[in-house]
Amino acid sequence: MLPTTRSSPITATEFDRLRAGARVLEYDGRGEKVLLTPDNRIIKLFYPRRRFSSARIYPYALRFWNNTQRLRDKGITTVQCEQLRYDREQQRHLITYPLLPGTPLRDCLQENRCNDQQLVKLATFMATLHARGILFRSIHLGNILVLEDGEFGLIDVADLTIRRWPLGLFRRARNFRHLLHDRRDRETLRGYGYSRFLEEYETAAAISGFRSRLLRTLIRRYAPAFSF
Repeated sequence: MLPTTRSSPITATEFDRLRAGARVLEYDGRGEKVLLTPDNRIIKLFYPRRRFSSARIYPYALRFWNNTQRLRDKGITTVQCEQLRYDREQQRHLITYPLLPGTPLRDCLQENRCNDQQLVKLATFMATLHARGILFRSIHLGNILVLEDGEFGLIDVADLTIRRWPLGLFRRARNFRHLLHDRRDRETLRGYGYSRFLEEYETAAAISGFRSRLLRTLIRRYAPAFSF
């Protein structure tokens, strides 16, 4: 997909003013990644990953911006972007948006603030994403928020694709591997029961018979950590 919007430049002085009093929520070897401002806005920073890559043509910041709009069009709650800027001096993009109120599902489960019903809901939510053609490669329990109304929302949505039709079994199986990327999430789902989670997913996705057997074969191949 080609970019549908353009970034505007931001100077070092403007950036310093934008981040004044902000708290760093996430950083890595390249620098700050996510900041929370005093007025409860997020500043999300995007750095180029490689010297030559598709991100030079279609930067991750633009993907993030466009994906938030497309997710909302699909009825999925996510952040509402406000500004898309480019810091030429630091060679990085940034996006600002109001903090989406909620708690990461991972935190809820680890703090025992959610019960098993949240994992039933997760299986249904994952089936809903797939039915709406959404392949969220960064799906993990830290990128799924339990919102104030109890529903789920998505954050960190740069790495996803959205199709016009439901995902096929191959892509669904690979998405289970993405779900288990984080060790903490593997332990949570293992404790709940992989078979139990998969059965709930298949029920929500209306997958049975031959399609169920094929899906399980593909999951064993592409997501071997998902043992059942």
